[in-house]
Amino acid sequence: MVHQPAALPPDDDRRVAALTELAILDTPDERAFDDVVSLAAALCSAPIALVSLVDRERQWFKACIGLDVRETHRDFAFCAHAILTPADVLVVEDTSVDTRFSQSPLVLGPPHIRFYAGAPIVTLQGEALGTVCVIDTVARTIDDRQVAALQALARQTASLIELREFVRERDDENRQLKARVVSALGDDDQTYRGFRHGQRVAAVGHVTSGIAHDFNNLLQALHAGFELIRRKADNAEQVRRLAQGGLKTVTRGSDLIAQLLTLSRDEAPAMAPIRVTPHLDSMREFLASAIGPAVDLHFDLAAPAATVVCDRTQFEAAVLNIIVNARDAMNNQGRIAIATRVVELDGDDELAPGTYVELSIADNGPGMAPQVASRVFEPFYTTKDNGKGTGLGLAQVQGFARKADGAARIDSTLGVGTTVRLFLKTVPEALDGAADHRAAPQPNAQDADTAPSAPVAIKILLVDDDEHVRNNLCELLVDGGYAVHGVESGFEALRAIEHNIPDVVISDVALKGFSGVTLGRVIDEIRPGLPLIFMTGIADLDATRASLGEHAVMLKKPLSLEDVRATIERVVAR
Repeated sequence: MVHQPAALPPDDDRRVAALTELAILDTPDERAFDDVVSLAAALCSAPIALVSLVDRERQWFKACIGLDVRETHRDFAFCAHAILTPADVLVVEDTSVDTRFSQSPLVLGPPHIRFYAGAPIVTLQGEALGTVCVIDTVARTIDDRQVAALQALARQTASLIELREFVRERDDENRQLKARVVSALGDDDQTYRGFRHGQRVAAVGHVTSGIAHDFNNLLQALHAGFELIRRKADNAEQVRRLAQGGLKTVTRGSDLIAQLLTLSRDEAPAMAPIRVTPHLDSMREFLASAIGPAVDLHFDLAAPAATVVCDRTQFEAAVLNIIVNARDAMNNQGRIAIATRVVELDGDDELAPGTYVELSIADNGPGMAPQVASRVFEPFYTTKDNGKGTGLGLAQVQGFARKADGAARIDSTLGVGTTVRLFLKTVPEALDGAADHRAAPQPNAQDADTAPSAPVAIKILLVDDDEHVRNNLCELLVDGGYAVHGVESGFEALRAIEHNIPDVVISDVALKGFSGVTLGRVIDEIRPGLPLIFMTGIADLDATRASLGEHAVMLKKPLSLEDVRATIERVVAR
């Protein structure tokens, strides 16, 4: 008997054209696809696993485990049979007794295939591009859960392929846009001034989510560490106070993340009335520490009753940004004067008529040339050396001032110094009673170490690829009474679940390679009903929730033991 290749699916030319259009054939290895085959091999206990794409004359392996070749002729491809029924997993338990494959060179010779299971990779347009498949050299089968897992991996692979196409198209568009922007940036015509500014402002929103994720991971490690100190330091009151202060600092740092987004996104910050002069007065010690003892910091604060509506944390960050820039310009020595006064404006080109608090921060540094001073509020423009400034600091200050119905302005003279002025619109005195007079956040009435311990029976699988975050959170949860096992990847998490099913899985969303989103989908397939809590340091929570689904349970980093405990109790009780 002679081996017969698989029949062609209907309109195979269209299918091949769709595969070619995706530009994935003959591309380098990618970790996300390697994770798929690693997971398939582990779930099905198979020595060979492939992401196989069926071309016109061949099948090519985007990812493979257990084979030394990257392609075979299509005539011998088991996957060419699998794509004929896109909705089903093709399972061949013993190739030696299946007339479709018994005479195949891949059965009679290396790799001596005796078992095959392949789930078709189907695009949103319904084109079956290939399969996620597992192969063994002995006759065997797989159970229903393993079949479902293969189908889940095939769906994820289709999503990865379509994501690659989206990224490729986006990169092409970005290259074209950059060419147009470079052309516009090189043109002195005032017609392009707004365009240049708009493009740089829009870029802020694209870079800050990644910054926020990394920064929040650092905050989470600090938060868990400080909380452990506080919970264990019953006989060290000074350490407890330091730990409490550290936790407040972490919370404040998390608030600062959101400020980077306000410049380009129309998101309302936590607006509230504050009295500018008393609030600045409460910041004296902090600001003095920030700029160092070699800088003389002078205050001339008037208008004690003037109230403005703004975000308190953004206000503090704006002031800090300005004085740190002044300190750096003076090479860490000189004089900085902070002053407030009430001014009446009328006929201003930018600001509406009315009463404003003018907050000025002046230094006696080297000053700037007019052409430099006119650009300091532009995003990404910096006068500092490479690697010492992002160009976002004063742009953030301008964004804050505009949110407060005001503006930021600068006066600078070479050899004399620089003054940055914030004009913030005041609100009626009737709102003064709601103004924030706090010098600093007050401690919670109930310390975290007095919270009840968790039931010992609750087993938690914690997944986070940041080692410091993972270790500190594991220790914190163990101290809270939970049984915790920590792993660094989605792949390790699934292996852990196979060996010992936890009561709850807590996973970071932005895991490298095999994402938390993917992990959640696979868990839903293989362990329906297993409670899953996502945690994230990404600032854009709405977009994150959209990727996880409307019923996803999510915590934002930095998180506390009390937040985690309450959420665990809620999901376990479902």
